[in-house]
Amino acid sequence: MKPVPPAPEAEIVVEGQHVRLHNLHKVFWPELGLTKADLVNYYLQVSPYLLPYLKGRPFIMKPFPDGASGRSYYRWEIPDYAPAWVHRWRYQARTEERTIDMVVVEGLADLVWVVNQACIEMHPWLSRRDDPLHPDVALLDLDPGPGTTFTDALQVAAWLHQLLERAGTRSYAKTSGRKGVHVLVPLERRYSFREVRDWVKAVARRLAEERPHLVTAARTAEARRGRVLVDYAQNGLGKSVASPYSARATRTATVSTPLTWAEVEQAQVRPEQFTLLTVPERLGAVGDLLASLAEGQLLPDVSALGSGASA
Repeated sequence: MKPVPPAPEAEIVVEGQHVRLHNLHKVFWPELGLTKADLVNYYLQVSPYLLPYLKGRPFIMKPFPDGASGRSYYRWEIPDYAPAWVHRWRYQARTEERTIDMVVVEGLADLVWVVNQACIEMHPWLSRRDDPLHPDVALLDLDPGPGTTFTDALQVAAWLHQLLERAGTRSYAKTSGRKGVHVLVPLERRYSFREVRDWVKAVARRLAEERPHLVTAARTAEARRGRVLVDYAQNGLGKSVASPYSARATRTATVSTPLTWAEVEQAQVRPEQFTLLTVPERLGAVGDLLASLAEGQLLPDVSALGSGASA
C-alpha cells in the first residue's frame, strides 16, 4: 500500500473498506517533525507483524488528539460514529449493569481506523474475546525504580529468563517502549487470571528473595528505591499491555520492541534505539522474534524453579 501523504485529509481503500483519514499533517512529535501521517505509515509498514498480537483481543482505545506530548484518555466503548464494518465485541463489565461494545482489531482496516482516532499506542487485552476469562500470556512487567536504569531492568530480565529456562519454560522479552522491560510467558488457555497473577507474584517474590539488592516484588516507594519492580498487577481481566510493535507517546517516538535474549544479556541496547523510524528496518533484518509466543505451555510449579543467574 502506498504511503499516505501529510495532507489535511485523505481517503484510502483498505481490505475493500473506504477509510477517511483526518489531520494527517498534524505534528505528533514536534522534536522529530513526525506527523500523524508518519504514524499511519509506520503501522501500515509493520502491520503484518503487529496484527497477530491484536487479532481476537478486546482493544482499549487511547487517543492522543494533540500528539504524543498532549493529553490522552482511555476509551473502552467504540464511538457511535464508527463505521459498521469495524469489528467489535460486546462486553458485560463486572462493575456495571450495562454492556459496552469494544473495538477488536481483526485486520488492517480496523487498525488504520483506530490510528486515525489518534491512538498512538496499541493496548490489547491479555486474553481473547472467545475465552476472555483465560489469558494466553503472562506478563512480568519490569519497572526500574528511583536510582535504577534500563540496564538494571535488562539484568533482571536475564535472571528471570534463566530461572524459567531451568524449568523448561519459554519466555520472551521486549522493551516496554518507555523505561522498562516486559517478559512474556505464553500460556495454554486453562488458567484463570487469579491463577496467573498468583504465579507471576510467586515468581517475582522468588527472584526478589534471591536478588534483594536489585529486585523487589513490593510496590511501596521504599521497596522500589534502588530496585527493579517485578510487577504482576497487569495480569487481570480487562487489563491491557502495550503490544509488540506498538508506538509509544514518548518524546523520541519509541516502539515496544522484541529483543533477543543475547541482546538482553549483553545489555547494550537502549529504548531510544527502537523508534518509528528504525523498527521497520529492524523487522526486515531479524523478523518477528515473538513468532512462537502463540504456542501455549503449562506453568511450572514455582517451587520447582531453579535459582537464577550466578552473581
